[in-house]
Amino acid sequence: RPVARVHTSTRTITSVSSMTEDPLEIEVQTSDERTLVTLSGELDASTAPLLYDQLSDLEVEDVHHVVLDLAQVTFMDSTGLSVIVTEHKRLHHSAGSLTIFAPPSSVRRLFEITGLDSVLDIVPANEER
Repeated sequence: RPVARVHTSTRTITSVSSMTEDPLEIEVQTSDERTLVTLSGELDASTAPLLYDQLSDLEVEDVHHVVLDLAQVTFMDSTGLSVIVTEHKRLHHSAGSLTIFAPPSSVRRLFEITGLDSVLDIVPANEER
């Protein structure tokens, strides 16, 4: 179904770390209603700073509603989890929202083990918002 967007911009950032076999790609699509941040690859200690910087840029741009699409994340460690929790807190304090969309089973399990599945707004792939 078509979605009307008045303002849309897209940015793609790729990790340049040669240490990472599976770099993190970050794509940002902004509309009037929300900003979709799509991640592909590994979110770990070597790539999490890229996501942190991107989310900091969104804060400067006064973005308050973020959807983080994790469907293409192949690995996430506690560093990646920390960046997501930090963004959740930032948006919560600014009366905004963070939605985690389509996390793969390994990432979903990480949210469950840490108890964050009861704190974060997590939407499975078969549900759309």
